[in-house]
Amino acid sequence: MKNVGILLCLIFAVMFGAFWLLGSKLSSPANQTVHLPADAPTAENVTIETISAWYFPVEVRKACVLLLHGNRGSKRDMVERAKFLTKHGYAALAIDFQAHGETPGEHLSYGYLESHNAHTAVRYLKETKACQQVAALGVSLGGAAAILGERAVPVDAYILESVYSSIEQAVENRLAIYSRHFPSALAPLLYEQIPLRLGVELHQLQPSKAVKHLDAPVLFIQGDKDKRTFLYEALMLFDNAPEPKYLNVMEGAAHVDLHQFNTEQYETTVLSFLAEHLDPPPPKRSTP
Repeated sequence: MKNVGILLCLIFAVMFGAFWLLGSKLSSPANQTVHLPADAPTAENVTIETISAWYFPVEVRKACVLLLHGNRGSKRDMVERAKFLTKHGYAALAIDFQAHGETPGEHLSYGYLESHNAHTAVRYLKETKACQQVAALGVSLGGAAAILGERAVPVDAYILESVYSSIEQAVENRLAIYSRHFPSALAPLLYEQIPLRLGVELHQLQPSKAVKHLDAPVLFIQGDKDKRTFLYEALMLFDNAPEPKYLNVMEGAAHVDLHQFNTEQYETTVLSFLAEHLDPPPPKRSTP
């Protein structure tokens, strides 16, 4: 019996060590050199405090859109969105989150520390670029960063793509994808590391609760085959968000670049939303 106890302790120690190493890998920085594609529209290289970013101007500006990339991505991932937005009169700012791309940082934080970057970028658009209207468009991690923190970024509209409902659910979903041998009961071995590693409490990583406090129109875009963020999670966020709110489901889409997956549906949906909630109304005719 004593030997069995020792064996079980050894198994637990090995398992804990393996999950600790996995947690280190998942939260490690995703820095890389990022080059603007040759076919991208004219962009300004800007540094906002420590944030590396590209600003895409337009000659006649309707409004400005802040583009927030996904986990382990960079501002380069948002260039195609910037291209179609500038084509239709919206200036765009694509940033590298902390510990991503060319912005320094020690750890990924699943949207919490990244939310500080999003707030800084919104201030830049309003104060430096004189944007009178701003929308935040965030993909996965980027969508979470737009609404987490002490408060959501102060913008006039939100576009949230494939955003997880809670950090606990996000970890369980990913464990299920990576290996069927990891039951959901083992997920706490990963997500309970977050307060220890990052100083971020689990209750601070709950987008399904954060959306309740939004005070601007919000559009959710979600793939119905997504196994990293299930459709029912998007429905939960949608149900919790105040009006006006919209949900666009892309049939057959997993946790992928939804703009690339169905460009026509994506652009039509986004442009319609922006036109309704951001475009300035036509000038009033003076009465004779």
